[in-house]
Amino acid sequence: MPMKYLHPVSVWQKMINQKSGKLQKEFIKLYGAKDLIEKPLELLKRAIDEFARSFGANRSVFVVRSTGRINLLGMHIDHRGGSVNPIAIKEAFFIVEPRDDDVVILRDINSEEFPEESFSISKCLPKGEKIANWDKWCHDELEKRRGEPGITFSNYVRAGVLYFQHLHTTPDGKFDPPFKGMNVMIASNVPPAAGLSTSSCLVVASAEAIMHRNNITMDPMQFCEHCGFAEWYVGTRGGFGDHAAIKMGKVNSIVHMTAFPFSLKVVPFPAGYRVVLADSLVEAKKQAGAKDGYNTPLTSYAVGLLLARKNFPQYADKMKYLRDINPATLGVNDAEIFRIIKSLPISATREEILNMLPEHKETIENLFRSHNPPKDGYKIRQVCMYGISECMRSELAVNLLEKGDIETFGHLISLHHDGDRVSRLINGKMIPEIKDYSDKRMDQLIADASSNNKEKVEKARVWQQPGGYNVSVPEIDMLADLAKEVDGVMGAGIVGAGLGGSLIALVKEESAHKLVNHFAERYYKAKSLPVRAEIVSAVEGAGVLKI
Repeated sequence: MPMKYLHPVSVWQKMINQKSGKLQKEFIKLYGAKDLIEKPLELLKRAIDEFARSFGANRSVFVVRSTGRINLLGMHIDHRGGSVNPIAIKEAFFIVEPRDDDVVILRDINSEEFPEESFSISKCLPKGEKIANWDKWCHDELEKRRGEPGITFSNYVRAGVLYFQHLHTTPDGKFDPPFKGMNVMIASNVPPAAGLSTSSCLVVASAEAIMHRNNITMDPMQFCEHCGFAEWYVGTRGGFGDHAAIKMGKVNSIVHMTAFPFSLKVVPFPAGYRVVLADSLVEAKKQAGAKDGYNTPLTSYAVGLLLARKNFPQYADKMKYLRDINPATLGVNDAEIFRIIKSLPISATREEILNMLPEHKETIENLFRSHNPPKDGYKIRQVCMYGISECMRSELAVNLLEKGDIETFGHLISLHHDGDRVSRLINGKMIPEIKDYSDKRMDQLIADASSNNKEKVEKARVWQQPGGYNVSVPEIDMLADLAKEVDGVMGAGIVGAGLGGSLIALVKEESAHKLVNHFAERYYKAKSLPVRAEIVSAVEGAGVLKI
């Protein structure tokens, strides 16, 4: 079958140089306005030109475009069945030449930072049998690579390529079909380790590329879910919300997505408001000790749900996911949700967890494999408080946006950040933030939620409680507090998996440049850092350029 959208490099170069051709019209659809396509076209030109210089000009290629993402609300919960409310931003391009063998060669326009890497698909996967348990196989592979250089960009490409070949493998281990490889030139303006999901951007792009190279199609929603599993290859254990945001993004829109089962609703981005993105320049790397920080709270989530089912068996059948611990699903009031959360330990060691849940020993020990034991134990209560309340906050988003209640929507963004923050700017100093979810505090929430005082009841709503996921850093907390100093800012919070990265702020359009300048003066220049704050727009999601 002839491959669609495959053109000689010279044809791509000619199309890019046209002022108003098919490519330009396609980019206007992808970015929403003619004045927004100049930079993406420049990046594409660099990628095509570098492919010609590196691989040869007399080649035919197709182009995959991927994006980064900003999740405005619904952090750290997509893998718990929670909803996300992202926009797709920026772009990455894969310039892809089909190969006749199964080798994948990867080069980047920034060759000094990202030197060439390559791999053979068949040599990376087991021979004679299909992988029975992708999760376990990924853990085993990671342990084999222990001691080798850290995770590189090629690991994310391998993740997408290898998982999709795994999907197309018969039970007796035969590839069906055996994937052919590709030569790839990568160009991206999605900054790495900035919380914009560079990793998922690469996984989605590689999956799109290998599927198109081998003339395989798939339902987009299934594709997103598979991309989430694929990324487990690098050692993290997240969901597929980031991948879905990248694939399903819509220009000038927020995409409200829920997992298990997958559902999607597109909501227009609120008129008169903009998103300001500020990179803290603290890198959020998903390797070495940082993996412990990413994977430890996921274990707290899982253990908390198992304990909630055990402690409240009358609701166990309804509590399939953490998101289900809410008044509407369980048919209870807020006070009862707080009682469930209070039944969870404030902190627990691995030994204590296994003693509490001996019937789930195998499941729990597999969770432990993804990270080292936390020194202070698993903070189960505050993490689950965060997850339960954030699931509720993210569900409120669509109704608030449709009603035009941007003030409350912004408040929810700031609440989510309070659940992540580790410090607070007070009188010019960053003071450590202490999360109190002691029995005394939980009893007070139960009493307030059960009282006849409307003000107390409102403050004791479950979704109003920040919880304590605690993966921010002081620099991002400072940016969040500096944002509050500018009139017109509706809310601000960390974006991404945390432990570094970026902050986003929802701001009235007339105040957007003022906020960028405020960050420039009070954060970047004060720390002698290059200014990395900008206004960003929602763009169309990933796919093959259909030209």
